[in-house]
Amino acid sequence: MMIRESALPELLAGEYLIKRYGATIADYERLADEDTRLELLDGVLILQSAADMHHEDLFGFLLVLLRMYAQRRRRGMVRGSRTAMILQRGRRFEPDLLFLKQANAGRCGKVSIRGPADLVIEILSPATRDYDLGDKRKAYAKGGIPELWLIDLPSSVFLVDRPAGTQLASMEAGRYESRALPGFWLDVDWLWQRPLPDPDECLAKILGSRSTTTQRRRNGRNGRTQ
Repeated sequence: MMIRESALPELLAGEYLIKRYGATIADYERLADEDTRLELLDGVLILQSAADMHHEDLFGFLLVLLRMYAQRRRRGMVRGSRTAMILQRGRRFEPDLLFLKQANAGRCGKVSIRGPADLVIEILSPATRDYDLGDKRKAYAKGGIPELWLIDLPSSVFLVDRPAGTQLASMEAGRYESRALPGFWLDVDWLWQRPLPDPDECLAKILGSRSTTTQRRRNGRNGRTQ
């Protein structure tokens, strides 16, 4: 079935995910740019529409929170969805967010990283949900992603694979502590709040709880040596 060219603007007005088969790495490199969310999976180009406002707000909240924590603790670098992650040959992904430990910083180039990030975060939308939970999740598992967060906005569920392909948790509320980013924890309730909480206040809670835990451990060691 052919689609009239005049109908394309209407078809692309909402959220969408378009696949083009028979693509090459050269096709991806020619078409990918900072304004296009494009991925390559085994000869298939996957084009994703711009995210809605809720998705963008949550992306911004997590980017600021994770980046401030990683910088404060000198853990590594946090990058957004315009950083390509090259897993195997013919596989190029642009996660919503990724974290790379300081020890792996040498794998980060100007616009991409080679090999798996230490933490990958995907914010699911109605258009990308099946792809993110299906083919992409399997590719992340094969690519050796140590920790994967899947934030299912349509269902308000926070999923964690550790490693990718092995589900560790499915949460609607509660606190999750990351292994890839030591000392960082996330109150899952923050993800569903509208408006979203202030990332500075959330960071203060994370840092404050860590300082309290560290002090208790020190007090415990001092008590045992007396």
